[in-house]
Amino acid sequence: MLAAASVTLAAPPKTFTGVIHDNRCVGPNCATQCPITKGPKYTLQSGEDAWVLSDQKTPAHFTGKKVIVTGTLEAGNKLKVVSIAPAR
Repeated sequence: MLAAASVTLAAPPKTFTGVIHDNRCVGPNCATQCPITKGPKYTLQSGEDAWVLSDQKTPAHFTGKKVIVTGTLEAGNKLKVVSIAPAR
């Protein structure tokens, strides 16, 4: 007897271009001015859209800068990060 296997296919990663921000702040210079000691949550802002990034270490190197994030969207407005690179 053959058992049917259920296969869940994950969505392939996509690229998202935007600016890394600290979600506690507002304004273009905020990401570089907010104290790190308050536990920032890094987000990617792209136009009217923003996502909380799953990787909270790498974005610290890109705060306030335009980047390309490769990843997959998850529930709760989260972006599961595969990679982050500076945008050209």
